[in-house]
Amino acid sequence: MKTAARLSLCALVLSIFVLVLPASAQSASGAFHVVTEDGTRNVEFNANSNGGSASGQIKLSIPVTIPDQDVDDDGSGDPALTMTTVSLRIDVDCLRVQGNRAALSGEVKDSSVSAYVGRRMVLTVEDGGEGSKADPDRYTWGQYRSTAASWTASDAELLFDPGVGLTWIATDFERDDDAGVSSVHSSVVDCQSFPLSSYALESLPSGSGNIQVRP
Repeated sequence: MKTAARLSLCALVLSIFVLVLPASAQSASGAFHVVTEDGTRNVEFNANSNGGSASGQIKLSIPVTIPDQDVDDDGSGDPALTMTTVSLRIDVDCLRVQGNRAALSGEVKDSSVSAYVGRRMVLTVEDGGEGSKADPDRYTWGQYRSTAASWTASDAELLFDPGVGLTWIATDFERDDDAGVSSVHSSVVDCQSFPLSSYALESLPSGSGNIQVRP
């Protein structure tokens, strides 16, 4: 009798574990192409997150205008290039899902234009549903250079400035449940950098592809 009870208890615990595990997994995937006056945008992506870590890949082939001026003083200007198609491969390291909308981000690992390697990319998508009466899927993306500071602030009149390097958490003194806001903010742009509601998304034309988001 005790053996049967133990087996029943083990089976119950195992069934609960199996039921809970998929509930914490989130994913976003899709493939689509959009024809514009500048050329065709091709996007493929697949990302998964479970327990806070994310993995996956984004592949983009997009027409872009490359300026013939080195406006950022980083040696990326090329007078021979104006409009070209850039192919990018991004390794996903962050996935954020809210309802039918998801943001994926990562670092550009490979590019047909070397200036893009090392930049951060955020792809935001929205799953409009399935079927002929569903809303259209939507998307947008952005690429970002590193904004890490290369200088240290200090008071020039002090031999030693005790303020440099100090950090603090600002909280509401009247609320015990206020987690607070840190004085130190990450310079890395990822899927958490902007609210999902802040993105202006573009609708996919009918028949151009499909986006799926699993919260």
